[in-house]
Amino acid sequence: MTDITRRSALAGLTASGLFALPARGMAAGPAPHDGRRTATRLWFAQPAAKWLEALPVGNGHVGAMVFGGVATERLQLNHHALWSGRPSQTDRPETLAALPEVRRLLFAGKYAEANALAQARMTTPFDGESFGSYQMLGDLTLAFDHGDAVTNYVRELDMAGGCVRVGYRVGAARYSRTVLASFPDKALLVRLETTAPDGMAFTATLARGQDAGVARNGDTVAMTGRPRPYGTAFAAHLACTAEGGRVTAQGDGYRVEGARSVVLMLTAATDLHAPDPVGRSRAALTAVRGKAWPALLAAHDADYRPLFDAVALELGTDAADAVPADARLAAIREGAPDPAVAEAYFNFGRYLLIASSRAGSLPANLQGMWADGFSPPWSADYHININLQMNYWPAQACGLGALAMPLFDHAEMLRPHGERTARIAYGCGGAVAHYTSNPWGYTALDGDLLYGLWPEGLAWLSLHFWEHWLYTRDAAFLATRAYPMLRACADFTLDWLIPHPVTGRLVAGPATSPENTYVLPGGKTGAITMGPAMSQSIAYAVLSRAAMAARAAGIDPAFQARCDAAVARLQRLRIGADGRVMEWPEPFVEAEPGHRHISHLFGLFPGYEIDPHDTPDLADAARKTLSARLAKGGGQTGWSAAWLAMFRARLGDGDAAHAMLDKLFREATAANWFDTHPSGQPEPLFQIDGNFGATAAIVEMLMQSHNDSLRFLPALPAAWPDGRVRRLKARGGVEVDLDWQGGRAVQAVLRTTQDVDYRLVAPPGQRVASLDGRAVTGDAPTRLRSGRRYVVRFAAPSLRG
Repeated sequence: MTDITRRSALAGLTASGLFALPARGMAAGPAPHDGRRTATRLWFAQPAAKWLEALPVGNGHVGAMVFGGVATERLQLNHHALWSGRPSQTDRPETLAALPEVRRLLFAGKYAEANALAQARMTTPFDGESFGSYQMLGDLTLAFDHGDAVTNYVRELDMAGGCVRVGYRVGAARYSRTVLASFPDKALLVRLETTAPDGMAFTATLARGQDAGVARNGDTVAMTGRPRPYGTAFAAHLACTAEGGRVTAQGDGYRVEGARSVVLMLTAATDLHAPDPVGRSRAALTAVRGKAWPALLAAHDADYRPLFDAVALELGTDAADAVPADARLAAIREGAPDPAVAEAYFNFGRYLLIASSRAGSLPANLQGMWADGFSPPWSADYHININLQMNYWPAQACGLGALAMPLFDHAEMLRPHGERTARIAYGCGGAVAHYTSNPWGYTALDGDLLYGLWPEGLAWLSLHFWEHWLYTRDAAFLATRAYPMLRACADFTLDWLIPHPVTGRLVAGPATSPENTYVLPGGKTGAITMGPAMSQSIAYAVLSRAAMAARAAGIDPAFQARCDAAVARLQRLRIGADGRVMEWPEPFVEAEPGHRHISHLFGLFPGYEIDPHDTPDLADAARKTLSARLAKGGGQTGWSAAWLAMFRARLGDGDAAHAMLDKLFREATAANWFDTHPSGQPEPLFQIDGNFGATAAIVEMLMQSHNDSLRFLPALPAAWPDGRVRRLKARGGVEVDLDWQGGRAVQAVLRTTQDVDYRLVAPPGQRVASLDGRAVTGDAPTRLRSGRRYVVRFAAPSLRG
């Protein structure tokens, strides 16, 4: 039985030099813990007993979940483009034929009839076999001869180095493993080392439970297959090299005996985007196996570290490092304070994005790129009614805007399919997509009205293009990518909006408020209305930003005028008699008052309509909306808690935002720190969006840059009295350093790459005292010049006035 206590594990980490094998050529990988900030590492005192305890590595293309077993190590493998399914669209002309009558019934207040007609004639059944599912690639299993009687066991995710390490002792001999996924080499790499005089002995096996075959080809092991009945053809290739000892290729893997060090290399490919996955995977393996471990490691390091080091955050102290990562979560569930958990979670979110979204990959899906088995929850697809968008919320501010390119690629791939759906289903120009999508461009209206009849998915994605331009001011990106996408979605919106027969205001619909329902007389529920709040907010966002994009590019004045005219006539957000933001055009009773979606506050985040400074009445209504939703059990999923934290941050409610993060840590975080979703079963479901949403919320608590204001510590909670952050990115190409002590800002440093006008907003209870030594009075916009470094100092509010 494995002898693994916290005391022995910590001793193994800090005293024995477990990962620092001293012999020549024996460096296990990126440097282990050596005095750096410990919030860049998650360590555990035992192997993973189940999938939600394993640790992820990835390069956007190939990934693995590392269990860290002693006698048997499992590396569960994934490839970003391994999907069952096939291209399919279920657009039906009957949708368009039924549209006028559904709208008439809704305007007439005949909601039950309208919902019944829309369900019968506008939607189509979901064809899961054609839509497909993300699937695992397989398993790489290592079975060691030394058994499981070990001491000084440590397993860690080194987020600063982009790798997982495992280390332990068998008697006096040290054993270590380093697992990383190299983006430059598009390969999964496993380095094993030992100080045992006789070396190590183990068997490596490559397998997949179905739809694949494994065979030896010379000294290479290849696995090929295709999901049934449809799916992407795939191939994986495995090689093994050793220092000393003997390596023998077998039918499904390798036998290693007497080796001091071993490197396993795995590559993979599918035919989703290019033919001949076997040839491409084999060529990648040929390229990588010709390189020595130091060269492989150096290439990984040179690629990975600039991304991870783009931002640095410090909260709290390193004292909690004496406690394993899973035990730290357990302590938080018991109410123990640990500010460094938020720091580590912030780093973990950035690590996951780097590992799951890289150039040429598909975007991070519902599980990033890590899924076990062949039917993961919700197919691990691309839900675009919040989940895919949330995955990329932290990208720009964390200096990872380049990692959003797979998101833009996906949206642009959807566009031509969405043009077809817009024309056939709705008789509109432009492009549209609904609540979900897949790698083949699925944009159709399907399934239940509850989630299906929501034609705003592509429009929401288009706003990410606008945000990327705001952060970078990349003129070429604006002209060739952002504006065309915004224009396509605005063209659909302009055709989709119709005047309300009573008010004359433009409304969008029929549409659901995603996945929520209202109660009708007699107890029945309805899903669709004309002009639900989220549809109106997205229409406002798309039309206003499309017009801004056209102005910035200096093109299409007639289109700008159409958008401006539509925005002026648009039905805007309304406050109900109970003081809350109205989710639907009538004061319906919610069927589920604590629903996880808070769609009617889109205008607070990520939209542009609710701001405590500019729209205080709507901000107060948003607070009432959040309080009512939480009082009924809202925020029960990790991603919902993250969105609630973001809302609270935008409202300047730091302690309330922190409470939502704390709720996420306590109730929706697995032992390996993956975000979870309730399943109704003993084990929750992994859903990665909450990891990314919480990372973005932490940024918004510390710095905000929307609506032409640069806000310092707008929502700092009492739990983070001291800290500093370096190199956060603000819109307009501004980089921000910020220090605070005792809950008060001390200094900010701004570095600019563009001329930009900002209203500089001090933390609550403070004022901006000076900018580069010059006194600042009032809150008028300040012109920041390109290529400059500015120092901002803060003081208590002036007593004058």
